[in-house]
Amino acid sequence: MPPPTVLPSAQELLSSLATRRQTLNSLRGLAQLVYADTQEKGKAKQAVAVQAPNHFRLELFSLLGIVSLFTGDGQSLAAYFPKEKTVYRGAATPLNIARFLRITLSDQQITSLLLGLPILPLDGTAGTVRFDTDKSWYRLDLPLPGGGVQVLWFDPQPILLRRWEMLDTNGAVAAYMSLADYRQVDGRQFPFEIALSDVQGQQQASILYERVELNPSLPASLFTLAPLPGVQEINIDTLATE
Repeated sequence: MPPPTVLPSAQELLSSLATRRQTLNSLRGLAQLVYADTQEKGKAKQAVAVQAPNHFRLELFSLLGIVSLFTGDGQSLAAYFPKEKTVYRGAATPLNIARFLRITLSDQQITSLLLGLPILPLDGTAGTVRFDTDKSWYRLDLPLPGGGVQVLWFDPQPILLRRWEMLDTNGAVAAYMSLADYRQVDGRQFPFEIALSDVQGQQQASILYERVELNPSLPASLFTLAPLPGVQEINIDTLATE
């Protein structure tokens, strides 16, 4: 495809994401989770519920029932494993989240990922836009304060985010997020395939949505886990300091 005569500005491209972030506040759905790293790989069905900016609930299950349940309410994290009859609790820090979800992200980044939004803040004041003739996508480069660059790729018609990349100071891709299979849900386009890859850590997680409900009303109790009878409680913050 030949390049367009006039390119959109960085602010125009980012405004489409800002509008999505402002108007897409919650999600409930059913998905297939596929995970792989250097030591193991696997997949599981999961029920997903998220509430911006930092609330999430993930239920992984098999034909026999729930395998694990994770909740985060912006402050506390709970991880329940029915087979072990154990609940692990602690602060919702990236380190604690990585203990159970295998990827080192904050609760806010997990929420953004599941909503199909970039996981880092975006500042378009120094962004540059060009048109990639191979992909037929707009490319937006945003320098990071500490060095490196965020690169966002947009499909022009309509303007939809297709890929997010983080480049290190040498220009190599350190991590990327891809978004595909956009479908119309409640009057808006939503990606049913979301993949996040940590190139340096050799980890990849893909969310393949089967059903999605956008902006449902979700009770705060959904993102907490009350004590369960006959289930032991372990404080993971204490474990971290031992």
